[in-house]
Amino acid sequence: MLKITNINQGDLLTFRAADNKFKVLLCTSTRKDKSPHWFTFAALTYDSFDKPTTSDINNIEFFGIGNRKCDYFKYSDDELKKMWSIHPETEPYFLGSYGFLIVRKDFMKFRDNFEVIGNLNIIDYLDKNGNGSMNISDWELIKDFFANRINSVMLDRGQKTFKIGTIIKD
Repeated sequence: MLKITNINQGDLLTFRAADNKFKVLLCTSTRKDKSPHWFTFAALTYDSFDKPTTSDINNIEFFGIGNRKCDYFKYSDDELKKMWSIHPETEPYFLGSYGFLIVRKDFMKFRDNFEVIGNLNIIDYLDKNGNGSMNISDWELIKDFFANRINSVMLDRGQKTFKIGTIIKD
C-alpha cells in the first residue's frame, strides 16, 4: 500500500473499522492554501469484509440531506436536474453531504490506515450544502464510530442516504 501524501476532491479512501469491515470516505473538499490544511469527507454506506473497488462505489450511497436552496454555493442547472431526476423527493432543495473534517496534521498521524482506491469527478460545494459536520482527529474514534455508531448518529442528526450518481459530474 502506497503512503498517502496528498488528498484531492473526489478521492475515495478505504479503511478497516473496528468491526474489521471496510468502509469508504469520499473527499468532498480540501483547504490547502493556508494553514491549517484540512480535508472534508462524506461517509459512504460501503460496509463489507471485501475490499471495495471503484465499480462497487457506483452502487452505494452517501450520508447527507436535502437542504435549503443556497444562493452562495450554487449547483449548475444540469447538476440540479440530474440530482432531482434521481431523488425527486428533494426538489426544490439542494443535496448536501454530512461532513467529516480531518485536519491534515492529525490525518498524517494515522494515514497508514487508509488507502486511496480511486477518484470520482464530483460536484463542487457538496459539503457546503449539507447541514452538519464533525471533527475527527483520532484513529480510535474513526475505527469505533464507523463500526458502531455511524447509522444511529446520522439518523439522530436527520441525515439520510442518497445515491452516489447524484453527485458525479457527467
